Amino acid sequence: MSQTTSIPTRTQFARNVLLNWIAMFAGMVVPFFLSPLTVHRLGNVLYGVWVLVVSSVAYFQLLDLGLRTAITTFVSKANALGLHDESQRIVSTAVWIRIGISVVIMLLAGLIAVIFPHIFQVPATIRNDVRLAILLTAASLAFTLGAGVPSAVLAALHRYDLLSTVNLARTFVRAGGFVVLLERGYGIVALAAWELAVAALTCCTMATVCAWLFPDVRHVLRLPEQEMVRKLWSYSSYAFLVTIAGAIVNYMDNGVVGYFLTPAAVTFYAIAGNLILYSRELIGAMSNTFVPVASGFRAGGRTDQLRRLLFRGTQASLVVSLPISIVLFMRGGTFIGLWMGQEYAGISGGVLRILLLNQILTVANLTSSGVVYGMEKHRPLAMWALVEAFCNLTLSVLLVRRMGLAGVAWGTSIAGVICNLLFWPGYVSKLLEFSVTEYLAKAWGYTALCAIPFLVACWYQERYWPATSLPEFFLQTASILPIFMIAAILMFRKELVPYMPARLQAAFGGD
Repeated sequence: MSQTTSIPTRTQFARNVLLNWIAMFAGMVVPFFLSPLTVHRLGNVLYGVWVLVVSSVAYFQLLDLGLRTAITTFVSKANALGLHDESQRIVSTAVWIRIGISVVIMLLAGLIAVIFPHIFQVPATIRNDVRLAILLTAASLAFTLGAGVPSAVLAALHRYDLLSTVNLARTFVRAGGFVVLLERGYGIVALAAWELAVAALTCCTMATVCAWLFPDVRHVLRLPEQEMVRKLWSYSSYAFLVTIAGAIVNYMDNGVVGYFLTPAAVTFYAIAGNLILYSRELIGAMSNTFVPVASGFRAGGRTDQLRRLLFRGTQASLVVSLPISIVLFMRGGTFIGLWMGQEYAGISGGVLRILLLNQILTVANLTSSGVVYGMEKHRPLAMWALVEAFCNLTLSVLLVRRMGLAGVAWGTSIAGVICNLLFWPGYVSKLLEFSVTEYLAKAWGYTALCAIPFLVACWYQERYWPATSLPEFFLQTASILPIFMIAAILMFRKELVPYMPARLQAAFGGD
């Protein structure tokens, strides 16, 4: 197979984003239908324990050390310059590092399995099952990190079509197994074992696809080179710090709730938190494609293209995310009540609304993150991310004592809003040499104006047209979505003209 070009065509880029969205959409929709079954089959206590197990093991992702982004960036650059031996050296070193990481993960999992029941209020009758579930979940994470090397190479080659196809298959196979196990009355040990089987299969598939597409990586098990280890670490060390901060922000909340409140309370918080993660991952599926593109632009000295990528990418991210965020903010309680049950509507809906205050700004900056990583300018990001994580954890611990679940949510949102407003606009504007005012107005402001009519319509529906079922809720949302789409088309008609048929170009002001 021949190597892929360093910069994808407009059609290839659009295909990558579309397939990434399809895979991510499936990754959101499938858990959406699976979550009620899991909660009701396991019960609040056991489901809360399962969330704590997954969240605790998820911290081992920190041992990724930021390697995935480093592999994508350096392989993309080496491929752009035709340095195929360099690509092989990078991948070979990364594989050995990941093998060592997997060994460390299993050792740490053994320690966590021993102390976990003593940290959280785990009933004595399920302690052995919890310990085994931790070990199985950790093993599945080791395979997932192993699959990260070939998946990072595919990302560097802009083959998100293949990457998304494998991830799409994984989503459905995993969910299908969960449904069968839950319907037959199995518990968290069986779920963890199925996670391990699916992760192992995915890892083997990724490696096979990568070796078929990119022959440079077929013989990668030569000894790692010290020089290459230093090169990867010089980039990934700061990405590693960002990963640490992200794990604290995304997973520590459940730990705070479980420690200071109860495992059952984790269920109420996790319902809102999962909705936040699902919507963020949808935009992340698009912004991830920006890293190798930005790396290629930087290698070619095309700063003007980097600016264009930032502005257009941010606008596109907000066009996709704002309708979702508005619906969840205005009607989140109703949605959760119809989805999970009315007992969760009030508490989880309130937590969701608080978390959304930060979510909107976080999504607006995801494109900036992809561009900054591609430019290898993410060192200051690491420092700010750690500050956010520290503030998040501190505020959550202080406020949970006074406000319960809402206090944990406020701690997360306050820290995130401060970081997203103070750091990102100023840093990316300085990096690409344009004013903060221009960036906020064009990238953020114009899209926000498009959302105002949709927000009013959403408020009207919630107040005067309450939904009584999920299908009705989705139909109501679909009925007002054209309001946002029309506003966005009118606002960005000049940018959209080149993509329109010739007959429409004249109507929208084209030449």
